[in-house]
Amino acid sequence: MYLLTIKKLSTEKHVIKSVDVAREMNYSRASVHKMLRSLKSLNYIEQERYSTIKLTASGSRIATSCLKKYKLIEENLSPLIKMPEGYVLGICNLIELM
Repeated sequence: MYLLTIKKLSTEKHVIKSVDVAREMNYSRASVHKMLRSLKSLNYIEQERYSTIKLTASGSRIATSCLKKYKLIEENLSPLIKMPEGYVLGICNLIELM
C-alpha cells in the first residue's frame, strides 16, 4: 500500500514528504515514518532525513506490478461482488502472499 501511495502521489505532486503519505493513507506520521525506514532498508525508496521521498527502480517495479494486479482483480471482481475499495487491495495482498 505504501509503494502504491507513493507512486500515486508522485504522479500528482513533484515533491513527496512523509506527511503527504500519512495524510493520503490516513495513518499517523509515526507509523508512516517507521514503514518508510523499512522501505528504505529494502532499497524500495530513497529518502534523506527530513527530505523528499522517491521510489527506487526496484520500488517502482514492485508498485507497478502491484497496481497491474490490483486493476486486474478489481476489474474481474467488481462486477461480481460489491465491496469497499480497501477490500480489493486486501485481496491483492492475500493473492500476492500465496
